Amino acid sequence: MAKRTINSQVYKTLLARSGNKCAFPGCPNSLFNQKYEFIAQLCHIEGVAGERFNPKLSDEQINSYENIMFMCYEHHVETNDEIKFTVKVLKEMKVEHEGKYILSPMVVSMAHIFSLRKETEEYWKRVEIVNSTEHVVPDLKIDINAQATYDELNDELNSCLNALESLFSVFDKTDTDKYWEIFNLGFPNHLTISRVLIEQMRIKYYEANLANNPHDNAIKNKLEELRKLFIENTAKSAGHVD
Repeated sequence: MAKRTINSQVYKTLLARSGNKCAFPGCPNSLFNQKYEFIAQLCHIEGVAGERFNPKLSDEQINSYENIMFMCYEHHVETNDEIKFTVKVLKEMKVEHEGKYILSPMVVSMAHIFSLRKETEEYWKRVEIVNSTEHVVPDLKIDINAQATYDELNDELNSCLNALESLFSVFDKTDTDKYWEIFNLGFPNHLTISRVLIEQMRIKYYEANLANNPHDNAIKNKLEELRKLFIENTAKSAGHVD
């Protein structure tokens, strides 16, 4: 699935040519309210996933200026009808709307939109620099992938747990007999609890993500899949070894 990484200049150009209006023909809804808060939605013509998704496009093409427009909530929902609102129809809609304002661009302060994003990006860049150049014992450092997504981190964590389980199997029987409760109760139970917590965290992450992107079918489908698996494979059967 493509990532929602959109260049700041793309945002600025889109907003400048928006006229502070939803791109849907005849819609009077503004992108910003009287408090200068952004209240519209960013819409992909060929979707990140779901409606009008084109697997041939790169992440850069999906998040390019030509493939994005701003709409109000109501018309973002309406244009999810990909039979009526084809790629061709939406591209024509975008060109027609922006043509009204291209010679008189709107000047928008981007500070309130990009401040949090900039702060986050700068933080993880700092993490990357510290980890790669300032580690106290470089030869023994744990590499940190500062650009990893939540799902990538989740996969890495599960791999670590799997490796930990494999390590238990190499212990000599005399060790497991001597520390029977640790090897047969303590380790397995803590591993199981860890996996349950990871599954819960992942569901809550997708719930929060969906709240911010209520019409993203890819997020909806993933959340539905995770919830179903959690009920069927975890809530019903996860238990302590005793």
